[in-house]
Amino acid sequence: MVAAAVVEALVLDRIGAWTGGTLIVVAVLAASVTRPGDRSLPAMMPPLAFVAAALVGGQLLVTTGNEAWWARQAAMLLDVLGSNAVLVVVATALAVVIALVRHLVDRARGRR
Repeated sequence: MVAAAVVEALVLDRIGAWTGGTLIVVAVLAASVTRPGDRSLPAMMPPLAFVAAALVGGQLLVTTGNEAWWARQAAMLLDVLGSNAVLVVVATALAVVIALVRHLVDRARGRR
């Protein structure tokens, strides 16, 4: 995730579809291998992973200016999260659905 954000920031001077696509793939894979007992993790991890990637990769997008450092960081983060909100929601929804299906299958088999 972080590597995709850094590469996208370097190549395209933004964080968008590459990082969002990577988020969806990683969220689906992670939800597929998460233990059924960790039901809440697939819902929390995609947004946190995207914020971490945006914070690291976004450092390449922040320019120096008259604003305070925190203000530049906040503006960059709001821009990246706002323009990629749909991808974050899709990744989170897919992860939750996969985790729910895995939990229901395990429960039907008698495992907890």
